[in-house]
Amino acid sequence: MNYIDRLLQNQDVKLFSGYVICAGFATLVDLGVLYSLTEYLHVWYFYSAAFAYFIGMVTNYSLNKYLNFRNKSRKIIPQFGLFATVALVGLGLNQLILYCLVEFANLWYILAKIIAIFIVMFWSFYGHKKLTFSVFR
Repeated sequence: MNYIDRLLQNQDVKLFSGYVICAGFATLVDLGVLYSLTEYLHVWYFYSAAFAYFIGMVTNYSLNKYLNFRNKSRKIIPQFGLFATVALVGLGLNQLILYCLVEFANLWYILAKIIAIFIVMFWSFYGHKKLTFSVFR
């Protein structure tokens, strides 16, 4: 078996790939809400991004719990609480990166958000794998 075959058999690689797909869909939801609130309802991008992150977080939790991690725990409230705690750290990082890129680097808020999402994705995967879906099985 060559290196690529072994890599594709690795459980962490499979979970991360599934996480990226689920998070990708949640990201589309996040970006759609961010854009809609900012452009159509004229909410400041920073506030729009925080609300959009929350909607994306709920989407991400649901998809990862049932489709990727195939987690059977019925302790949904405490599990979501842990998920939200990990995600709140991600929100803080996301908002910090977004603000810095928009206000100091003069990037368009959507581009800045995409960069922030990519950076925070690694924290989120690790945090959810090690905490959220390990503690509640």
